Amino acid sequence: MTRLSLSAALVIAACAGSFLIARGRAKPYSPHAPAYRTQGPADAKVTIVEFSDFECPACRVAEAPMRGILKLYEGKVRLIFKHFPLERMHRWARPAAIASECAGKQGKFWEFHHDLYDRQEAWPNDKFEERMTAYAKNAKLDEAAWRACRQDPAVSAAVTADYDDGMNAWVGSTPTFFINGKRFVGARQLAERGTPWVEKELKK
Repeated sequence: MTRLSLSAALVIAACAGSFLIARGRAKPYSPHAPAYRTQGPADAKVTIVEFSDFECPACRVAEAPMRGILKLYEGKVRLIFKHFPLERMHRWARPAAIASECAGKQGKFWEFHHDLYDRQEAWPNDKFEERMTAYAKNAKLDEAAWRACRQDPAVSAAVTADYDDGMNAWVGSTPTFFINGKRFVGARQLAERGTPWVEKELKK
């Protein structure tokens, strides 16, 4: 082996070793979230943890199979939603996450969540504030409290904590789902493999 080849091999080995060490030190995600960001019984045999971005088109596409799973296995599956705003690509993802958190604090997270995904083509633009206010009205929120909540640094910190949790779990894209710990990435994987895996877990 030439000196150049040996040097290259050592660099590659060092990089691989660093990656494995870093991955080994990464903490697993926390399967917890505020009660308003969960659906299903706490003692469900199957827990689905979703890392998602409200501005992400693939996350919107994943809504149909996810809602289908929750309906099909109602009472048997627990869903935990976690924010994972990809801010470098999606300018409005974090503000939308914060707005949904503040809706959640009034017990209306899922109503707001559904509006954000079902009307995704309407709000990631300069009409953002107008659209968010409309969704707040749809959810019958106390608008003054909702607006004040959105300025609370603790709310933004909660979104960041979710994002960091996803990074610890090596979430690299949205949507990413963990069904009893098994990773499913994207709407297609969820649609094609999610239901069979839920069935398998329920039979254990």
